[in-house]
Amino acid sequence: MGGSIERAWCLLLSFFTLSFGISLREAEESALKNYYEVQVQKLELDKKHQERLKELGNFFPTLNLEASFNLARKQSFTFQIPPAPPQEFVFVKGSYPKFTLQLVQDLFNLTSIRRYEISKRAEISQRYLLEEKKNEILYRVREAYVNALKARSAVEIYRKHLERVKVHLKDVEELYRQGIVAYKDLLETRVKLFEVREKLASAEANYRKALNYLSYFTGIKVTEVENLSEDPDVDLNYEELISELDNRPLLRYLKENVRLSEKAVELSRSYLYPRAVFEAVYMRTEESDLFPKDRYFVSFVFRWNLFSGLKRFRAIEEAKIEHLKAVKSYEDLRQKLRLQLQNLFEEIETTKVKVELARKQVEEAKEHFRVAVEKYRAGLGTNAEVLDAQSYLKTAEETLQMSRYDLMLKLFKLREVVGGE
Repeated sequence: MGGSIERAWCLLLSFFTLSFGISLREAEESALKNYYEVQVQKLELDKKHQERLKELGNFFPTLNLEASFNLARKQSFTFQIPPAPPQEFVFVKGSYPKFTLQLVQDLFNLTSIRRYEISKRAEISQRYLLEEKKNEILYRVREAYVNALKARSAVEIYRKHLERVKVHLKDVEELYRQGIVAYKDLLETRVKLFEVREKLASAEANYRKALNYLSYFTGIKVTEVENLSEDPDVDLNYEELISELDNRPLLRYLKENVRLSEKAVELSRSYLYPRAVFEAVYMRTEESDLFPKDRYFVSFVFRWNLFSGLKRFRAIEEAKIEHLKAVKSYEDLRQKLRLQLQNLFEEIETTKVKVELARKQVEEAKEHFRVAVEKYRAGLGTNAEVLDAQSYLKTAEETLQMSRYDLMLKLFKLREVVGGE
């Protein structure tokens, strides 16, 4: 029992949850596990891993076995030394089997080395791309989660508004029976009640749609979401955020692409170098009775392509251009992220001010509503003033909640831009 209470308390501290339902952490874990875009990137990483292992295979010897049955034109000559009878010597039989076992091992092949280095870099690059996709999906899940909270908050606000109108309607009906207020006040309040009910139904529909959208990302049916802390810690240090920006998976991916393009230049240059090969062949053939049936030879081969129409040099220049493009793309994204971070930092500071102003507005709206009700009950105010005060309070409460959730969204966006928690 004590362990269950401890786990529940840890969950409360970790996720700042205040009600039952799927937590944000659970939604994130489910999306990372089930969302198809993440699964595709994981498969792509597996593919890059297999490509690296394939290139690694070029460093191992190649062993070929060949068995054949051959049909050929018989080639022979007859030789006679008297008084012995004529003897036929067959160079090539008309049909014969042949078995060949060949082993080939590169002693020096710079191209294979460079290709393996590129495949290794490509695998590392794909890991960063997978992390970037996870980073992107996490923000989209968080955004969908907060939007669901915003939709649910709108439902709760309209329900409170509906209860206020119902309470006021009872007051109006009682005052009307006493002959204190006109029938017009009763009609106005009833119309307001129907209007609020209609908006509540629309808000409930929006909440269901927000839950369906969240279910799409998580891969499970979401019927409720938990509350998050209404006052998250927003004490941010801009210089620290800038220093952390280089850890963004997308930046690291592009930086790895710069290294990859450097390796591509080295690969293009490797074709200018010679290749040394060791080759061993064992052959058994029934081709002729004059020659040994078992044959073998060992070769050390030196191959060097001395001229190929300058194609190799053009390939080097092309690889250099791709390298410059990779460098420019990296620097461009880095500057864009710095600008995005700077603007987002300013937006967060502005939203913090909006939250404080909205909180004060709610307190004033509550007091305004209380005064309007008391004045109406005392016969000093009008029904329209009460209804207006109710609407003003509803708007103030909605503004406060939406500003809080907008602040959460911007903080989550900040996490996405920086690429960390």
